[in-house]
Amino acid sequence: MPTLPGLLLLHGAGDNGACWGPFASRLLAEPGLAGLPFATPDAPAHGGRRLAPGATLDWRDLLAAGIASAEALVAETGGPIVVAGHSMGAMMALGVSAHRPDLVVATFLEDPPLQAPLPPADTPAPGTDAAEPADLSQFHAWFATLQAQPLEAVVAGARAEHPDWDPGEYEPWARAKQAVDLQAWAEPVVFVHGETGWILRHAKTPVVLVAGLPERGSLVAPVAEQGLRALPGWTVHRLPAGHDVRRDAPAQTVALLADLLRTVVGPDGTGPTPPGAP
Repeated sequence: MPTLPGLLLLHGAGDNGACWGPFASRLLAEPGLAGLPFATPDAPAHGGRRLAPGATLDWRDLLAAGIASAEALVAETGGPIVVAGHSMGAMMALGVSAHRPDLVVATFLEDPPLQAPLPPADTPAPGTDAAEPADLSQFHAWFATLQAQPLEAVVAGARAEHPDWDPGEYEPWARAKQAVDLQAWAEPVVFVHGETGWILRHAKTPVVLVAGLPERGSLVAPVAEQGLRALPGWTVHRLPAGHDVRRDAPAQTVALLADLLRTVVGPDGTGPTPPGAP
């Protein structure tokens, strides 16, 4: 039986690792994927984690957390991994893929926040991107509102807003929002758009991007989609979904990720080539 690569799943803002549970269960039920090694770490300030003194949700801190999680999974599996993420986590996945291609064999993105045209090919190298701080106060207010309510009320609100989700999605979604470190969202920081142009062009291919529909809240703008489709090694899929693509269209999202995982199994059937191997 072929050895599958490890899969790192990086969650979006306000979610946590447990939010991947229903999706991971569907994925493991796909033919040939029952033994898939995967990890679903909590990002900084999520899942009950509090930011360390001096740390923020700045792009560099998020990127460092993503790289550390990738290194841990590669050490566990012994070979390069597929790195995947949703929204904020999709940008983290892109950063890991571009900065540490030695750890990555393919990249899977769920509705990353890409609203502008693809930056030009001469985009500055890492460390020179003059990204503007993002005001996170809207997130702060939303999380504060959800944390002031009983868990049952937050679950009921999610169910009313998204009646077609798998029933197992609502409670992890609600618990995640109530476990966010509110203080982390109080000050503007350079959030998920540091080095965007560079990481888009340097992410380890193949890259598969699944996006929802703009009229349903997808954060992948048509003006961005046009440039992404032109990148070598990239495939973009628009699904009948909103921003939470895997929750709105789980069967299609699972099928696309399963196909990618099977594609990157090594040519001899034993899995991807280990890091540093010829």
